[in-house]
Amino acid sequence: MLKKIFLIFITINLLSHCEYQPVYSNQNNIEYKIIIKDFTGDKYINNLIATSIRKSSKDSVKEVVNVSFNTKYSKIVIAKNSAGTITDYQSNAVTTFKIEKKNNSESFVVNEKFNFQKMTDKYEEKNYERNIKKNLANSVSQKLLLRLAMIK
Repeated sequence: MLKKIFLIFITINLLSHCEYQPVYSNQNNIEYKIIIKDFTGDKYINNLIATSIRKSSKDSVKEVVNVSFNTKYSKIVIAKNSAGTITDYQSNAVTTFKIEKKNNSESFVVNEKFNFQKMTDKYEEKNYERNIKKNLANSVSQKLLLRLAMIK
């Protein structure tokens, strides 16, 4: 009986002193007007990233952050079968961001990779690759927004 009371007391004490906060809780707290100065590289991925950034920008805020970025997309063969036919690919999106806020300037690189198998139907493979590009762009833009949320 004494062990149960002690265990309950310790559990309540530990839980009441714990400050649980989700890791990505600051991601939606962007208080900047984000202006995209320019972007180069893969047009499809860049347009998806720019759309995501524009959705997160606050137009009523006076603080302005200028963002420019360059995306390089590549599709690399990573495996072949014994006959020499391609079986596996790797999609790689490397995005270099330059963030300017007032007098500060910061650059960082986001590298996203995804491996997938070759499909027999070329149309389905092209649609699948387009979907992969969407996911890579979404991941890159989320990392940018997380980085912007950490800027003070």
